[in-house]
Amino acid sequence: ELAPFTSFDFIGGFRITGNPELERTLVTNYDLRWELFPTPGELVAVSAYYKSFDNPIGKAFVPEAANPEIKYVNVSDAMVYGLELELRKKLTFLSPALEKLRFQGNFSYIHSVMAIPETELDIVRQFNPEKGETRPFPGQSPWLVNAGINYFDMDKGVDAMLSFNMYGPRLAEISEGKNPDVYEQAFPQLDFSFSKGLNEHLNLRFAATNLLNATFRKVMTYKGNDYLIQEFRPGTTFSLSINYKL
Repeated sequence: ELAPFTSFDFIGGFRITGNPELERTLVTNYDLRWELFPTPGELVAVSAYYKSFDNPIGKAFVPEAANPEIKYVNVSDAMVYGLELELRKKLTFLSPALEKLRFQGNFSYIHSVMAIPETELDIVRQFNPEKGETRPFPGQSPWLVNAGINYFDMDKGVDAMLSFNMYGPRLAEISEGKNPDVYEQAFPQLDFSFSKGLNEHLNLRFAATNLLNATFRKVMTYKGNDYLIQEFRPGTTFSLSINYKL
């Protein structure tokens, strides 16, 4: 961000320029957390937080550039606040036979606001006079969900995990002029891992990532309609490994 040179973003198609005149961002942070441990290994927690940013660093288009160019700049202000719910629970309340199974999950709600640089806002309002003065933090989803079932047997050396996570739509790319910003749509992912101790030194591990192989999409929204920018399936990855410990 501070380096005084320009690089090229092959994905977005923009030149990105550093800014050695950036000022330091000052962050004021408040956190509040409540925790309950019903039994060893179990947790119920609620967290709330608020962060305000003075001179936050954002990205802005350079209107005088010959080619599309983004530069890091300080904007006036920004803030983030949110709420997180977290749970770790043994499943023995369903049946004693499930003593080796545990559920764990969390949900986060995040609200983020960053001021749009004035130079960029002046250009955008030539085409869209009603454009607001703020946008979400780039890359920050408004909500996140993580959940998983873990099986652990110390005597047999078995540890298995099935996990699901999903994030809400988030700002992916800042667009130029009259074009709306590009948003990455919500994306679900299901993963599985299994490990087994074979003896004192050997451990076998299998992992499968992105079992759902959901479609990844980026879109522009204009007058209530979504316009597709990018779409692909990232694929499912499988791995098998044997580890040796001295």
